Amino acid sequence: MDRSSEDTGHPRLVLAKLARPVLPDDCRPRPRLAALFGRILHQKLLCVVAPAGYGKTCAALQYARYLEGERPGSVAWLSVDAQDNDPLRFWMHVHAALGLPSSLLDEADPCGEDALVAAGNALFEKLGADDERFLFVDGFDLADNAEVELSFLRFCSYAPGTFHVVVTANAFSRRLGAEACLLGQEFVGADELALSLDEARELLEGMLGGELDEGRAATVHRMAEGWVQGLVIAGQALASGARRGEPACFDGANRLVRRYFEGHVRTRLPGDLMSFLLELSVLERFNRSLCDAVFDGGDTQALFSEMVRRNLFVAACDDRDDWYRFNNLFADWLRNEALQLRAETVREISARASEWFHDHDRDLEAAKYLLLASDFAYVANLTEATCSLSRADRATSPLLWLCRIPAASFVDSPLMCMLAAWSAITNARVADAQVWIGRFERSMRNPENEGCLDPGIVEFSSKCLTMKCTAMAGDGRMAVAQCDELLGSGYEIKPSLMSMIYQSLGEAYERVGDMAQAQEIYLQAQASASVDATTHQLMFNAFNFAAVQYSFGELDDAREGCEKLLQACPSDFAIYGAICALLARVLLERNEKERALVLVERSLKRTSHYRHIDMYLEAKIAQAGCLSAAGRLSEAYEAIVEGILHGERKDVPRAVLLHAYFHQAEIAARRRNLRDLAVIERKFAARVHEGDVYCRLLLSFVRAFAERERGDAGGALATLEEVVACAREGRFACVSVRALAVQAVTLASLGEGSRARVVLNELLALASRHGFVRSLLDAGEPMRDLLRDYASARKAGAPVRAYVKSLLLAFEKELPTVPVDLGEAGSFANDGPAPLTPRELEILKLLNMGMSRQEIAEVLCISVNTAKKHLANIYSKLGVGTREEALERYAADRSTGRLAKNPVRHAMSGEE
Repeated sequence: MDRSSEDTGHPRLVLAKLARPVLPDDCRPRPRLAALFGRILHQKLLCVVAPAGYGKTCAALQYARYLEGERPGSVAWLSVDAQDNDPLRFWMHVHAALGLPSSLLDEADPCGEDALVAAGNALFEKLGADDERFLFVDGFDLADNAEVELSFLRFCSYAPGTFHVVVTANAFSRRLGAEACLLGQEFVGADELALSLDEARELLEGMLGGELDEGRAATVHRMAEGWVQGLVIAGQALASGARRGEPACFDGANRLVRRYFEGHVRTRLPGDLMSFLLELSVLERFNRSLCDAVFDGGDTQALFSEMVRRNLFVAACDDRDDWYRFNNLFADWLRNEALQLRAETVREISARASEWFHDHDRDLEAAKYLLLASDFAYVANLTEATCSLSRADRATSPLLWLCRIPAASFVDSPLMCMLAAWSAITNARVADAQVWIGRFERSMRNPENEGCLDPGIVEFSSKCLTMKCTAMAGDGRMAVAQCDELLGSGYEIKPSLMSMIYQSLGEAYERVGDMAQAQEIYLQAQASASVDATTHQLMFNAFNFAAVQYSFGELDDAREGCEKLLQACPSDFAIYGAICALLARVLLERNEKERALVLVERSLKRTSHYRHIDMYLEAKIAQAGCLSAAGRLSEAYEAIVEGILHGERKDVPRAVLLHAYFHQAEIAARRRNLRDLAVIERKFAARVHEGDVYCRLLLSFVRAFAERERGDAGGALATLEEVVACAREGRFACVSVRALAVQAVTLASLGEGSRARVVLNELLALASRHGFVRSLLDAGEPMRDLLRDYASARKAGAPVRAYVKSLLLAFEKELPTVPVDLGEAGSFANDGPAPLTPRELEILKLLNMGMSRQEIAEVLCISVNTAKKHLANIYSKLGVGTREEALERYAADRSTGRLAKNPVRHAMSGEE
């Protein structure tokens, strides 16, 4: 069907688009494809759809050559370009290819029904009853125009039955695919176009000029998945390596692979779609629901649809078009490009994916992405430290290496089982860790893995993993024994592993209540971790050390340690959230509520109830503390209950759960909720062990709360005395301060003022030394009244007096004596003939707090003489002569609940 431009009346430009491209000399026949193309004789339309480089054009040319040999003059060819999205231009070229006169075209409406019917009728007239005609349209997807697509399908339906069309495209729109079904089209896709292993080997050997090792051919074929252009690139890479005398690297990092995808993919995609592909490449396979969970953007579904529509080397994993994956080589290229992403982004994607897979009962995938979300270098370091298992491709980035491993192969690989076990341990998933320890031991008994490790090394590795699980689970005595056994095993222990063992030993000593020994062990762990600069271990040990300082009441040291940690710790480490939670609790104890709240919010963002459940529970404890300090006890209780429910479901380490129970009990006691206290006490008692010295101390405290609410004040006081004695012996200042505060107010409520003052003296001596504030404020109004009486007695030294004054000021901010509205019930009666001014009322409050004239002057920023004048005026108006009489009048009027007169009167008096 060769024609000159003069014969057809069409511009000379058209001839280049109508000429069939030349087949490469080395293009081999493919009988399997020829059989598929032969189906075109039985219908009007054959769609050949696959990503770039799958040999669509070559396959079409081969079949066109065959048809031309069988039926000379029966084949017409049209190569489409991006300019053909103009309907008039497109149909001009179709008419030229088919030899139809251009006069049939309606330039005003080339896609109109009349023009299409006229072209179909012209074909009927031109073709005989047995005259088969074939039109090949190459690159049809470049004519990206809805009018062109639909009008072309209508034209095919109007054409004679002997007229056949072969369309090649990188992708078809959904609309075109649906309409094409009406024509009974055949479909040839990437699976049919892909080269088989034998075909691939033949291609590669032809390019190399010699035989190729079977294993190497299979590896290359598996990587390219039969993608023709990929195999050609592989042949070029192998040939280049052979010329240099070096083994060729064929993966996504190969220069030729990068150059191809840069030109055929990256340069042709919008930036947002390319960014989506890079982030999506972290996932082994994906569906829409998973993408919604992993990516927060509102355009995720639109990008997903566009990726599938463009057929960007995406393969369906099932017949429902639910799950997809990338071609291996394309995915590897994307992952190499994804190394430009921040590690935090990769961890965040992996973390969300692990949670989604876990929630959908896909445990193997959940374990894989949990490992990727962890500090992978640390997990791999521990694996190497416990045994000689290592990766075969150490030069490969952990991201690429781990993403290449199918999740299903985890169970069969000792290395992956070991990595998964250590990952679960570092994420405080004790139950999961025990499962993977069992799988590791079973995999080592597999005949295929026989001899890969010495049995002694396997035993030592299993003991390390078991010991860590024991320490995390909270069995202190057993963990101490297991740690001692490991340290005395004679095995050469690397510094990073030594640091981990010491850390577990420190945790074990915490469980048995020997906090001082735990501190020393954490310092040894820190020294070991600093040898090989194990960042994760350094952060963890420093955090544990700060937590022990907090329990000792060393608030300043704990605060300093946390501040330094926040500066040094990467923000994408989960331990960062735990540090924020601990610092928030320290600040809250100092009554710095605003910054504590900011840190709690940051902590909740950095932790998850799936990953690091222990740290998430610590964050919920800190959140509950902030809400409780703000007086929102119901919300505080809900927050800590939410954390505890997740902890119970996720098998959180026992010691952390028991701490959460204690803080839940504190809030329940402030709410005077006996029923909840009884439930907490039962749950606490069911989980605590005999050797848990510290946790049994907390259990006794919870029992004291419950006894007090039952009305057994005597029993509560006896229990509290035991708690204080044990806390004093163990130097647990935090527990001592809380217990003494409860003991003091309980004694005061029983009218035992002298005993209450004795306890208060001990409390103030301890609390002032360490700077506790919130623990006393949480004791409420009874504690405030005790402190006022204490301040009035003025028997303490200057440091304690200053501390008590600061406490009373804090109480006045949270529980003001004189309401802002002086007309509220219970306010001080101010209805005499000469009412007190607002300034005088303020001075009377400070006087009631036990302050001297000098201290009142300092607080109000006035001179001592001015304070004296105000006091004289107060005594005169109240009709009293001394401080004691003024305070008695103040207390009496407050207790009677008399109402003050209209505050407007005082505001208009003009007095200051």
